Amino acid sequence: MIDSKIGILIVVVFGITETLEKFGLAKRYAHLIALPLGVLGSFLFLKFSSTAEYIIYGLFTGIASVGTCDTVCNVVSNIKTKNYTDQK
Repeated sequence: MIDSKIGILIVVVFGITETLEKFGLAKRYAHLIALPLGVLGSFLFLKFSSTAEYIIYGLFTGIASVGTCDTVCNVVSNIKTKNYTDQK
């Protein structure tokens, strides 16, 4: 049950990070914001017995969302580049 909540939290943090980038926030700052968003989200939406667990899982969520963001952006960029070079 907790795994699915962490997965959903990763997607939410990813969505917020991507939205901030689309509004013009530099990528490096948006990625830095993902870490506190993950920690905040873990305190708000997850149930653990200690503060350390909230922080650890929150940092994991922020790092995972940044990794997802980079991976998705790189795949989309490669697909666009390949489609552009195929048309020439």
